[in-house]
Amino acid sequence: MKYPLLTPALLLCTALLSAQAQAATSISLQAAVASALTAGSTVRDAQTGVTSSASTLKAVQADPSSLATTLLSAQQDYALAQAQLTQARLTATQNAVNAFTALYQTQEQLTLDRSQIVIDTKSLQVAQIKVSTKSGTALDVQNAQNTLNTSKQNLVDDQAQLVVNSQKLANVIGKPGSYTADTPPNAPTVRPNTALSTGYSTLLKDQQAVDVAALNVKLTDNEFTARVTLDQARTALSNAQSTLASDQKTLQTTLATAQSTAEAAQASYRTALQTEANAQATYKQDAVRLQSGTISAVDLLQSQLTLNKAQYARAQALVSVWQALAALSTASGQGATGLAN
Repeated sequence: MKYPLLTPALLLCTALLSAQAQAATSISLQAAVASALTAGSTVRDAQTGVTSSASTLKAVQADPSSLATTLLSAQQDYALAQAQLTQARLTATQNAVNAFTALYQTQEQLTLDRSQIVIDTKSLQVAQIKVSTKSGTALDVQNAQNTLNTSKQNLVDDQAQLVVNSQKLANVIGKPGSYTADTPPNAPTVRPNTALSTGYSTLLKDQQAVDVAALNVKLTDNEFTARVTLDQARTALSNAQSTLASDQKTLQTTLATAQSTAEAAQASYRTALQTEANAQATYKQDAVRLQSGTISAVDLLQSQLTLNKAQYARAQALVSVWQALAALSTASGQGATGLAN
């Protein structure tokens, strides 16, 4: 009894995706981040802001008639633009890390898909042989065929996702094309980080609002300004201080969560490495056992699949570490990946 494996449409999709994969350009994580920092629009726009605010500040400083409030505003704009540039670099790095690792993980998923198809194909063959020797049923064959069809469909779906993720990476790094991701390097050790950067753009903006409000209080605290104006200035200062305190609390909580996530991801990666090493050792032992005739070729294929799953789990864990470090960077306002330096 024969069953359909893939429809002509799915076969065509697979062929097209394979051709696209062959034409793809290999790229490393470091290269992807470097490109995002130089060719991507996020950092470029922030750099333009720094240049513009620096020019404005220079003009204000050169004008002897500039008021104190005008000078303070120009100084604050320049400082904020610099902070936003730093944050833009961290955000661009995070976007590149996320897009790159998503592509890499899909590539690893495809390797696992193919390994699963091999074992499912063998299982179907075994079921068919059992039917022919009257030691199995047609239902067993149908179930095995359905499992194989599902695995093949998963392969096609993941191949389509590979193209999508490649395009996402191209958009993030600012370079059109089709890409394949190299294996990411080992991530740096997650270090304790409980302090927000003093130049964190959100907090800097809040602090600047406090400084402006404090200056207004100072300027209105005199004999020739109405009391109601001073009261309004003091209220504005109190509100600005409250906003700063609230944002500090919120961002500190976000940082603590990001720190915890990064530490957990690194612990999971260490576990995944050990699991992969164990699976590798078992596979080598099973290969020897096959030669001695104590297990079957099907058993060795199953051992190979177990190893492939452990390898994929390790790849997933490595992806999680890199993504967590990138998130930790943006949460703290300080680079934790070592990629944006």
